[in-house]
Amino acid sequence: MKRLRIEPETQFLLLAAAVGAAGALADVAFRELISLSQQLFASGADSLYEPIGPGLWWIVVIATPALGGLAVGALGRWTRSEVGGYGMPAFLEKVNLRSRDIDLRTTLLRTCAAALTLGSGGSAGVEGPIATLGGGTAAWIGRARQLAGDRLRVMIACGSSAAVAAAYGSPIAAVFFTQEIVLAGNYDVQNFVRVVVAAGSATVVARAIRGDAPMFHAPQFELASTSEVLHYLVLGLLCGLLGAWFSRLFFWMQRRFSQSNIPALYRPAAGGALVGVLALVAVGVLGSGHEVIENLLALERISDWSMLAGLSLLLAAKMVATSVTIGSGGAGGVFGPSLCFGAVLGGIVGGAADLWRPEASASPAHYSMVGMGAFLAATVRAPLTSIFLVFEMTGSSSTAVLPTLIAVAAALFVARRLERYSIDEAELASRGVDLARIHNPAHGRERSALGSVTVRAAMRPGFDSVPANATALELQALVSESSSNAFIVVDEREEMIGILSLQDLRVLDAKTAEALGALTIAADLCERNVATVFADDSLAAALNRMDISGYRQLPVVERDTPRRVIGMLERKHVLGAYRRALSETTRADGKRMSESSDSLRL
Repeated sequence: MKRLRIEPETQFLLLAAAVGAAGALADVAFRELISLSQQLFASGADSLYEPIGPGLWWIVVIATPALGGLAVGALGRWTRSEVGGYGMPAFLEKVNLRSRDIDLRTTLLRTCAAALTLGSGGSAGVEGPIATLGGGTAAWIGRARQLAGDRLRVMIACGSSAAVAAAYGSPIAAVFFTQEIVLAGNYDVQNFVRVVVAAGSATVVARAIRGDAPMFHAPQFELASTSEVLHYLVLGLLCGLLGAWFSRLFFWMQRRFSQSNIPALYRPAAGGALVGVLALVAVGVLGSGHEVIENLLALERISDWSMLAGLSLLLAAKMVATSVTIGSGGAGGVFGPSLCFGAVLGGIVGGAADLWRPEASASPAHYSMVGMGAFLAATVRAPLTSIFLVFEMTGSSSTAVLPTLIAVAAALFVARRLERYSIDEAELASRGVDLARIHNPAHGRERSALGSVTVRAAMRPGFDSVPANATALELQALVSESSSNAFIVVDEREEMIGILSLQDLRVLDAKTAEALGALTIAADLCERNVATVFADDSLAAALNRMDISGYRQLPVVERDTPRRVIGMLERKHVLGAYRRALSETTRADGKRMSESSDSLRL
């Protein structure tokens, strides 16, 4: 019998199709998990999530999300894992820098936490948990097929794309979601094809299970007049302004909860109770906002200004509730809430235009639809994802293209000038991780090699330290006695206070040191604003941190003890590790090429 040759790329595409089907099934399982959670926390209380009103005693409205938050806190303590909070930045970092660290256990725990949060009424979205679940499933499948390095990274991206495509019924948007967000704008043609196959496979399976109707039913789009385009420009500008404000509120709330005296076990419960209070003040706060969007897309007219006041109150309360839910430790994403924010803001702008210029304005529902895409673009800085997601979810006509493009462009223009980073990039940037630079073609191969090695594997264990109360004379002696370039200043608990470089100490000649005596100590001279790296960071992230801080060496610390130094990382360590990793990658590539020459026999 003749040999049937299946090229390696064809094999990869077949595996991507299988991952796509698995992603669709993962979405179904996640939805069922949310449904079970809702039955557990609010059985028979469907009206709790409807925007027409709670319809239950106020204590139940407050207690339901609080109990869900308590369950999330208990899950984190029981498993000794970080299961809550906004997990998308950490997922993106792992995908692009440490794909081997994505494990199924952590993924499933975060998925359960998200189901508990969403099922109990927490204000969050499904896209973050479902993207990580799809990626985690793909990572498990990829390892079973012995994928590693860049191929494993792309397979994880395929899994995320598949899950999002199935969740929203939007394969095109899912492809751009992967390219713009998961792969940090790395538009590689070969990877694009792989992601398309996964998203297409997931959509076929999802539609076979749920049907192919759009997620939302929107009215036929139309422009009442040419001047109405200016209304959509105003809507885009407002989406950019409030999108940037929401990002600031989001991270401010995270800091407030992390700095509070509330034990970690009870923080999600406290946040849930606060969300319940907000739900009593403004109807429609609980949940992802799906029902609010449905109601707004069915809204034909705004009867009076009091409706606009009610929508404004809902918008403010929903933004605070989302920040509280995730900031306190609840699990979920920001896609769903961002779509809801845009729909409400669009309803406000459309309603105001309808009351002010009824002859030149169409239905407020049209503004809600365009606002969804504009606000999402302002939040996540993914314009193509935002545009196609709205079109696919609503089945919009081509008439909506121009107003949507104008609103999205205006939103991005304003948001980028108020906030440099998207809501997904901000946390990474604060730690010196710039995924866009990592995927710069000029650094591609080098960064890929560095992304496969951790700081722990390359650092120099141990460090030279001086006590905080060391006198000027003692410090001056270090210059002549030590060959080190930097000294960690530590307190009595051996925790870092700051760092002294050799350049800092050269000003202490014998005469100056004797004059200063004990009046000047190490704690006075050291640099306290020290840039550090974590031991489990990739060398790509560490090198990026060096570039940003301007230091050639950085103290290495553990994540759970960020003031206790365990080693030093210098540029020469990064260079040595890079050479070894590049050599290993070259050998592995040669081995794979040799293996791929073998064909499958039938």
